[in-house]
Amino acid sequence: MTACVRKLAVLCICLFFAASPLFSEEPPHLQKLRERPFPAAYPGGLFADAIEAAKSTVPASGRVSGLVLPHHLLAADLIAKGFAHVREGGYRRIVILSPDHFSRGRTSFSVPGRDFLTSLGTVPLDKEWTAALLRSELVSESSLFSHEHGVQALLPFIARHFPGAFVLPVAIGKRSTPEEWRLLAELLTPLLDGDTLIVQSTDFSHYLDREETAKRDEESLAVLLSADPERVVSLRQPSHIDSRGALFVQMTLQKSLDANPVLLAHASSFEYNPAEAEKTGGTSYIVLAYRHADGEEDDSILAPSP
Repeated sequence: MTACVRKLAVLCICLFFAASPLFSEEPPHLQKLRERPFPAAYPGGLFADAIEAAKSTVPASGRVSGLVLPHHLLAADLIAKGFAHVREGGYRRIVILSPDHFSRGRTSFSVPGRDFLTSLGTVPLDKEWTAALLRSELVSESSLFSHEHGVQALLPFIARHFPGAFVLPVAIGKRSTPEEWRLLAELLTPLLDGDTLIVQSTDFSHYLDREETAKRDEESLAVLLSADPERVVSLRQPSHIDSRGALFVQMTLQKSLDANPVLLAHASSFEYNPAEAEKTGGTSYIVLAYRHADGEEDDSILAPSP
């Protein structure tokens, strides 16, 4: 038997076993593992304390369809106050637009396949809409969410304020393009109802000195408050923001709703841990709500409290 014939025989045998139900079905123990919720990524003390401290936050007086929040837990007080501001919204679904920080996704956008355990309760995945997104070739299921702090850092707050609400996290790849961001916004548009909150999980300027941080944040705020998503491409990662894609999708969705961006807080790690920020460069945080005309604006609720 020639080498070529032997190789062909081996290939045929491999294809036979791959097609066999005995070998193509996932072993039961792996199926059970995949069905288990992602474990809690953080202990509960930090979150419980931040939530308790944010109880005095003034709730929004009208409809809020979106939030921009940090995920750096140095600013846990800002995350807590942002969620406390919308705690009376009655949301049944919360979409989280997060960076894929470690580029672990196989496609431009990634979604989880399991629920999430947190130190403050279980957060169920919106499996119906996850399956709908997976019909797109731009979206794939990933286990990256077990360690993606852009999602994990927000989940305990959601568990406490919105028990029973479903989450739909989407991790946005660093190499995704503006055209792909537009397509993702189109995929998410049917979710825009009064029961859904769109949360953009992003930290802003990274690794810069105090003066440069202030400059980049001024540029980022100008884009945010313009309500023009096309201006997002003028920003840079990570010097302005850690996910331009998340910002573009959020702004596109909120523009379609005619929602108004209202700045609630702006701070940086220079205010929380100045010694470390001076040494390694700062990270900045912006909290913003997308409000509708039926609510009164109160933009004084989120003064940072390092």
